[in-house]
Amino acid sequence: MYSRNSFGSYYPVDSTIHRLNPVIKLINFIIVCLLLILTNSVYINSFIFILVIVMMLLSFVPFKYYFNTFYSLRYVYILIAFICAYFDKTLTLSLVYMMKLISVVEYLNILAYTTSPSESIYGIEKFLSFFNFLYLPVSKIAFKINSFLRFFPLYFGTFNKALKASASRGVDYTDYNILKRIVLFFSINKNVLYLTRRKNKEIKTCSELRLYDIKQYRTNYRTNKLGFYDIFFLLFHLLLVLSYMVDGGLI
Repeated sequence: MYSRNSFGSYYPVDSTIHRLNPVIKLINFIIVCLLLILTNSVYINSFIFILVIVMMLLSFVPFKYYFNTFYSLRYVYILIAFICAYFDKTLTLSLVYMMKLISVVEYLNILAYTTSPSESIYGIEKFLSFFNFLYLPVSKIAFKINSFLRFFPLYFGTFNKALKASASRGVDYTDYNILKRIVLFFSINKNVLYLTRRKNKEIKTCSELRLYDIKQYRTNYRTNKLGFYDIFFLLFHLLLVLSYMVDGGLI
């Protein structure tokens, strides 16, 4: 489950990003998503893009893992370029949209590689506890959100493995044009979805074996204290929010 060769799963090394509090990671990710939605500023989006790259380097996860995700979405980037050209968007704005997509996808990868499933659930649960006055099933919702966030990295990894398996059997997809690749995608998508759901189910089974019950509040056996880097990265993200407010004339 935690193999270092497993695409989109937890990569167990000791790094600054691994040691960050999972709640702080989640808050930082939400801040980044809101900024990417609210602003098309070249400077702010560039700073977010650079921040993501720095976090990728500090995570000590092999850069090829992040690049695999980037490469698997190459057709999406081409589609965005065509859409921007069709609507007469400037080159600068097109690059901004590209940076937005890459930043979100790679930030999700950072969360997946540097946060174990149990710690992810803990962070989401603690964040949702602010809304506990609504008497929501916080633990169950946290587990569902964690499974959803990990679904797409697992899906892309499984899809790449399915393509390699097909190539080993003589179906060399690298020689196909884009139309044949689309047909190939729909032909193997059903099996890929099945395998991805199965792997997600394995994560749930491992959580149950660790005595994690989604119907009860989780007992955290590891104390997640705020450290210097937690405060540093949170302040940096808040500075981006301040930059957005200044850029928009809100303050």
